[in-house]
Amino acid sequence: MNKLKKLGSVVEKIYMGIGAAAMGLLAFLVIFTVIMRYCFSLSWKSVSEFNVLLFTFTTFWGLGLNVLKNEHVAVTILYDKFPPVVRKWISVLNYLVMLVVDILFIHYGWAYTVKMGKQLSMGMEIPMFYMYGLMPVCGVICALCIIIKGVLAATAPVSAFKIAEQ
Repeated sequence: MNKLKKLGSVVEKIYMGIGAAAMGLLAFLVIFTVIMRYCFSLSWKSVSEFNVLLFTFTTFWGLGLNVLKNEHVAVTILYDKFPPVVRKWISVLNYLVMLVVDILFIHYGWAYTVKMGKQLSMGMEIPMFYMYGLMPVCGVICALCIIIKGVLAATAPVSAFKIAEQ
């Protein structure tokens, strides 16, 4: 079990690292393009389009990270009123609902990718399949994160759902 936890930790760090690297590259390129445009009147449509691609990537890549880090939106005013055993199963149900929504996202993201992916992008002149394909690919990664968190919630002891007294 320790080896599995270590592997999970390594995979999570890699996942976080990819997202951080993409965000860092995006920040650098946005600053670069703004300086080049306003100081030197230079603009490249392929770089601007790549910025959009990176922005899209970081947005959808972050779906799974939000699940892993429990940073997703949650209204807990009613949840906090329940005893820990009920909170545990509400959490499991919550992950199931999240999984259903994510599966719908994957399905419709894939349908859109297949339908619209044949056209070429205007800047980089690559099939839009690669841009739109970020939705279902990142959706699948998010689904894996939801499943992991759901299994962890279902197998966690009830004591893990106690709220610290303030």
